[in-house]
Amino acid sequence: RRRRRRRRRRRSEAHIGTKITAQTAEAKAKLAKKDKKGALICMKRKKMFENEITKIQGARMTLEQQMMALENAAMNMQTFGAMNEGKQALKAARGGMDADTIGDTMDDIREEMDEADAIATALGAPLDDALEDDDELLAELNMMEQDDLEDKLLNPPSVPTSTPVGAAEDILDLPDAPTSQVVVDGDVEDDELAALRELEASMMAA
Repeated sequence: RRRRRRRRRRRSEAHIGTKITAQTAEAKAKLAKKDKKGALICMKRKKMFENEITKIQGARMTLEQQMMALENAAMNMQTFGAMNEGKQALKAARGGMDADTIGDTMDDIREEMDEADAIATALGAPLDDALEDDDELLAELNMMEQDDLEDKLLNPPSVPTSTPVGAAEDILDLPDAPTSQVVVDGDVEDDELAALRELEASMMAA
């Protein structure tokens, strides 16, 4: 129907255009005959036909705008339908989840992990509390070392200045020096005999 109406308007516009051309030619002819009144009437008809064409063109423009608006509306509806279908698909894929539910679930998971860590720590702790207090034991050892060092600095061992009586004999148990000539067995070798004589001479000189 719309196409038919447009074709009719175009034919009507062409027909009126023919009339405008005829009225222009007739006005020129009457003007050539000095018939100004008749030429003026032709010009009024021509103006009337031109107004009619303007109306037809305005109506055609309005129809074209309406058609564009309808096409845009149809396209918008298709777009909206596709978006709505996408929304429904996302909603179905989400399965009823939302940000609050996920946040609560993550909080629950963190709490369970913390609880599991606490249980593992409790199970791995020694039964005797004294065994796990290493810092206190180390501090006690350090204090003992410090006390021992201070005691050594404040009370150094005494150094003897003279040799007590009998100390030399206790330290070196040497035989008495001979006071007469040493008698040697004839079985002793000559070099050993010479060494003994040399030792005797040195002791007598002392």
